[in-house]
Amino acid sequence: MNRRIPTFHGGRAIVTRSLALALLGAILLVVGALADPTRFFYAYLAAHAFAVSTAVGALIFLMICHAMGATWPVAVRRLLEGIIGTLPVLALLFIPLVFGLDRLYGEWLHPESIESEHVRELVLHKTPYLNRPFFLVRTALYFVVWIAFAALLRGGSIRGDARPELAGGGRLRVISIAGLPPVGLTLSFAAFDWLMSLQPTWVSTMFPVYVFAGGFVAAIAVLTVLAFATERAGLLPVLSSSHYYALGRLLLAFTIFWAYAAFFQFMLIWIADRPEEAEFYLHRAHGPWGVVSVVMVVARFVLPFFVLLNYRIKRRPAWLSAVAAWILAAHYIDVHWLVVPDAPGERAPYHWLDIAALLAVVGPCVAFAALRLRGKPLVPVNDPALPAALRYESV
Repeated sequence: MNRRIPTFHGGRAIVTRSLALALLGAILLVVGALADPTRFFYAYLAAHAFAVSTAVGALIFLMICHAMGATWPVAVRRLLEGIIGTLPVLALLFIPLVFGLDRLYGEWLHPESIESEHVRELVLHKTPYLNRPFFLVRTALYFVVWIAFAALLRGGSIRGDARPELAGGGRLRVISIAGLPPVGLTLSFAAFDWLMSLQPTWVSTMFPVYVFAGGFVAAIAVLTVLAFATERAGLLPVLSSSHYYALGRLLLAFTIFWAYAAFFQFMLIWIADRPEEAEFYLHRAHGPWGVVSVVMVVARFVLPFFVLLNYRIKRRPAWLSAVAAWILAAHYIDVHWLVVPDAPGERAPYHWLDIAALLAVVGPCVAFAALRLRGKPLVPVNDPALPAALRYESV
């Protein structure tokens, strides 16, 4: 098995280009921060939330695979471990947002400035939870939980490459079963803290499910693109059309799940017809944001749904990879739609700062992931489930 799987010794070009793009993005962000600091922080939050939701989605997917004892994902597990390995970088990249809390969350940081007495009372009622010190402590806790479980799973898997006696999935399964509840809860509260509190009077119990569904399907999309890219480069010559078909089925299933969460969140708020809840959708239903909302529904659900219904596309790696890239781009549109409409003032939906923020956040993550994979085979070579994973067939 070791002879069939080449060790990853490349990545120099990936690292160099990613860091160059990250540097370009950082320079543009500095210029943008001087010109429009408020738009800068909203663009940066959207890019950061996009990356974090995808990485934590990958962590949850990996933990589910271990907990279920699933066989076929072992063939692509090392790529998942590469995605979750970016979480320490994302923790550091959260630091710029600390300096923008007043611009992002000014309503609950300074409730005395709210003109409406009713709204001010609603926000003041939440101050035991929504306050700066507790917000920062919770954020630190979220990253500690995510990084700790990611390190345990990734480290245990890599140690199995050198020591076959450690390559079994028993310990990783126990860690995953124990870790799913805290990881799920921290993702839910991060969605409340970072995204929902941009409009502190808005409440939706479906919102964490919505965020999870988007990040989960985005993680599968990244995994699909990486699988195709590494296989095409000759670094993962063990995948069959059945592996891609399995990924395609997951993309279809969780695209539907995302739509389910989105629809029922909207339906329940529409039926209740409470002003503080409906305001979220009113911001996104008129003017240019109304157009973006329609485009997002089409790009995020309608097109992927009908394309992924096709059996042949799910078994053709290049086509499926293209659909996955589309879904990943649509996830960014979705997260951007959650964040930027809450920016004060009349603004165009998109700005060059959005691209700069994406480069500044995603670039270091790609470079760090490539560096951490260097010198390692792209499958867990000693895992006893690997032969069965490589023989996987699906009809």
